[in-house]
Amino acid sequence: MNNLDLQKLKGYFNKEKITSNKKLLVYLFFVGLSTIFWFLNALSKEYTTSINYPVYYMNFPEDKVLTNDLPKKLNLRVKAYGFELLRYKLSTAFLSNPFDVNKYTNNRITGSSLNNYNLLTSNIKERIEKELSGGIRLEAISPDTIRFQFSPILEKKVPVVLDLKLNYEQQFMKGGSILPELDSVLVKGPKSLLDSVHMAKTELLELSGLKKSTEKEVDFEKIEGLSFSPKKLTVNIPVERFTEANKNVSIKVDNLPDSVLLRLFPGDVKLSYFVGMSKYENITEGHFDVRVDYLEAAQGDGNKLKVELKRSPDFVSNVRFYPQTVTFLIEKRKSVQ
Repeated sequence: MNNLDLQKLKGYFNKEKITSNKKLLVYLFFVGLSTIFWFLNALSKEYTTSINYPVYYMNFPEDKVLTNDLPKKLNLRVKAYGFELLRYKLSTAFLSNPFDVNKYTNNRITGSSLNNYNLLTSNIKERIEKELSGGIRLEAISPDTIRFQFSPILEKKVPVVLDLKLNYEQQFMKGGSILPELDSVLVKGPKSLLDSVHMAKTELLELSGLKKSTEKEVDFEKIEGLSFSPKKLTVNIPVERFTEANKNVSIKVDNLPDSVLLRLFPGDVKLSYFVGMSKYENITEGHFDVRVDYLEAAQGDGNKLKVELKRSPDFVSNVRFYPQTVTFLIEKRKSVQ
């Protein structure tokens, strides 16, 4: 087969392909056109169908708290033309509708002793229908009853507990007691929840690099169904530069009978600690309580007693002492004639 024959054959197939593509395009055009006409015809008809009506609830009685779950959507049986249904679904695809509790219950619950209320949805049919598109007629609502269960809001006073995680800049420390502006607050809610709450714990306040006194607001840890008054607190964190100090403190003895004398070697310990510059001169031996226990000596196991630091002021830190054990000698006291 020569080149002329090949070119004729190639042209023949190209013509066939073009003709085939034209036929396909014409076919698709008429299919699309007929689909559009079918769709328009379908939208022009009247239908009875169900649509979802998502709701969010607002304006609850101020003196009560809701204790049950409410339906998040209503099922509406409606009659409307296809165009109206399509427009409604497109316009409300991502919306929830407000459900005014006080309005729909005719304010019967606020300020009254009534805690349970059954709302027949047939009684609010006209109100909901007004919120739909004008061409949609509402025939029925499901569920047929919305049940509201409330509990009176009570209150009690509980102590505040701070949750702090503080890190200080080098050579700085806490300069005193960290106190909230209030030591107690009111917690409000239903009795069933209120009985189990004994404190108002704050959310974690985490600060680092502290080198000056700082004031911060903190919220309370959320408890579902309860609220705090006030809703947040101001916390003052005193910060100051510190220095290292030393002090000799005499060792005291616990559980010592009157008839016995316990001699300790040595009789005191040397403490070292960090203290803020403003309190350096005010530290005395009486701020510390260092003790041993006579009962440990009376057991007769060895001749050493463990020394324990029972108390130190809250404005010092990193307290160390030496020695941590002492030797002892037990003597009977001489009776007085």
